[in-house]
Amino acid sequence: MTDIASQINNILNEYLEGDKQKAYLKLKRISKNYPSNEKLQFNLAFMEQDQGKIEEAKNSYAYLIKNFNNFNSKLNLYNILLREKNFLESLDLVDNILETKKDLINVWIDKAYIHYRMKQYSESKKICNLILTKINNNTKALNLIGLCYFKEKKYEESFKYLFKGLSIDEKDISILNSIAAVYYETRDLKKSEEFYLKALSYEPDSYRTLNNIAGYYLEINKSKKAILFYEKALSFFENEPTILDNLSKAYFSLNQDDLAKKFCKQSIKIKNSPSTQKSLSHIYLKEENFKKAWEYFDGRIYEDNFIYGNKSYNFIKDKLLNKKKIDHKKTLLIIREQGVGDEILYSNMYRDVLEKYENVLIESDKRLIDLFIGSFGQKYKNSFIKFGSFSKNQKKLKDIDQVLYAGSLGYYFRNNIINFPSNSYLKVDKILINKTKNELSNFKKKYRVGISWKSMNNDYAEQKSLSLDKFLPLLKMKDIDFFNLQYGDIVGEINEINLQHNLNFISLDHIDLFNDFLKISSLLKNLDLFITVSNSTAHLAGALGIKTVLIKPFNHATFFYWHQKTEKTPWYPSVFLIDSNLINKEKLFVDFIYSILE
Repeated sequence: MTDIASQINNILNEYLEGDKQKAYLKLKRISKNYPSNEKLQFNLAFMEQDQGKIEEAKNSYAYLIKNFNNFNSKLNLYNILLREKNFLESLDLVDNILETKKDLINVWIDKAYIHYRMKQYSESKKICNLILTKINNNTKALNLIGLCYFKEKKYEESFKYLFKGLSIDEKDISILNSIAAVYYETRDLKKSEEFYLKALSYEPDSYRTLNNIAGYYLEINKSKKAILFYEKALSFFENEPTILDNLSKAYFSLNQDDLAKKFCKQSIKIKNSPSTQKSLSHIYLKEENFKKAWEYFDGRIYEDNFIYGNKSYNFIKDKLLNKKKIDHKKTLLIIREQGVGDEILYSNMYRDVLEKYENVLIESDKRLIDLFIGSFGQKYKNSFIKFGSFSKNQKKLKDIDQVLYAGSLGYYFRNNIINFPSNSYLKVDKILINKTKNELSNFKKKYRVGISWKSMNNDYAEQKSLSLDKFLPLLKMKDIDFFNLQYGDIVGEINEINLQHNLNFISLDHIDLFNDFLKISSLLKNLDLFITVSNSTAHLAGALGIKTVLIKPFNHATFFYWHQKTEKTPWYPSVFLIDSNLINKEKLFVDFIYSILE
C-alpha cells in the first residue's frame, strides 16, 4: 500500500505535468482523512490559490496558520489580502511575519506600501527610510517615498526621490509611472504623457502602464484614445475586471451607455468590486432606474478613498445597515458624506427620514447646521449635531444602534422619479433675505447675476474649474450687475480683470463665502441667476431653488447628479445643465444666458 507521503508526491507530479484539476480533486479528497498533515494541507491551499479558488485558499491558509503556525501560509495569505485591498488584515499578518524574521526586505516594502494605501504617509516614509539605511539603492523604497510626498502635495520632494530612483534604474516602470502621475498633477501634461510612453516603450505589455496611460487620456477628456489603450490591455489580460470597469467608464463618458453597462456587468461577474458597483450605479442613475441604482450605490463606501479618507469608518462599520430595514425603535445615526456639496445634495432626504423615524441624529458640517435647522424646523434642532460627535467617539457611539452614510438614504427614499422634491428644500429666513436686499439697493441694473468659476479641495478640482476670463464677453454686458460667489483666494483675479477691462465685478467683502452659508444663501435668494461650475455653492443654489446655469465638468460622467440625458437633473429642478464647450462660443453663451434671464 502506498504511504501518504508517496501519494502526495505522485499527485504533485501529476499537477505539475498539467492535469491540474484532476490532481487537485484527488488531493482534496484524501485531505479530509489527514487534517493534521501539514504538507498535504499546504499543497492543497497552494493548488487552490494557483487555480484561482481564492476563498478556498484563504480558508486553507487560515487553517494552517491556526493549527500549525505555518510561516509560508502567512506569506501567501497576506499577499492575497493585499491584492484584495484588505489592508488591515494584511498588515496584521505582515507584522506577525516580521516578528519572526526581521530581515525580509520585500515584506518591509509591502508594509510600507500598505501604510501608503491607508494614507499613513509618515509611517510609510519612516519604514522606507529605514530600508534605505541598509540598502541605499532600493528603488522600491525610493518610489514609495516619492509617492507619499506626491500624496502630501510636496511635489519637489516627490520628484527628488523619484528621479534618484530613476538614476539607479532608468527602465524602472514603476518609477516612470509615478513620475508621470506627478507631472499630471502639476499640470505638465506633455511631460506626463512622455513618461507614460517611455514606460510603455520598455514594457509594451505592462498592465499597470497601459491602465495608467489610458486613465491619463480619460482624465484629459480623450476618451476615444483611452479606449484604444484599455482594449490593448485587454488583449494582454483578457477579462481583467479592473480594465473592464475602466473601459466602462470611458464609454460612459462618451454617452455610449449600452456599452458602458455591458463592460460593467462583465467586470462585476468576474469580481464584484466596489469600484464596479459604483460605476454600475451611475449608469442606472442616469437611466433613472433608481431602485436598481441604489442596489450598487453603496459600493462607494468600500472604495479605498472612502474607507481611508474617513477616520470614523472603522468605528462605525459594524453598525452600517447595508440596505437592511431601518428599525423604528432603535437609534439611527446619519453621517455626512465627504464634501459639503454632497452633504447638501443628500440633505434633500433629511426631511423624509426625520418625519418617518423618531430616534435620528444627523452629523453635519458645523457650517450647515443652522441652515438645516432653519429649513427643516426648530423641532429638529437637537437632531443636527457636529460631524464626529458620535462617529469619532467610541464611548458615545455605544448609544447608537444603526448607522447610514447620507448618500445611502437614497435606497430608502428615492426609488422613483416622483420621490424627488419638485421644489426647493432648503430655506432662508425672510428677515435675512430682506436685509441682504437692502445691502444690494445701490446696484440698480436690470439683472443681478452671480458667478462662481472654481472648485476647491477635490481630486477633480482641475476638471471642474474654469478661468475667469472665460466669462469676459458676459461680464461686459451693461445691463447686468455681476456678483462674485467664488470662495478661495481670488482677489487678485477679480482686481486684474476689473482693471484690464474697466469692469465692476462686485465682491461683497462682508460675506464669508467659505463659512457663512446663511449669508451666502440670502445673497443667492436676491439674484436673478447664478452661473457656476460644479462646487458646493452650486449645490446650495440648487437646494434653495435658485435659477442656476451649471457648466458641467468636461468629464461630467464622474458626477452622477450632473450626468443626465437632458439639460435638467432630478436633484435640483431649478438648475440648467450646459456643456463646458458652450462657454467658448461667446455669442451663443451670452444669448443663452439672456434667454434664461428673460
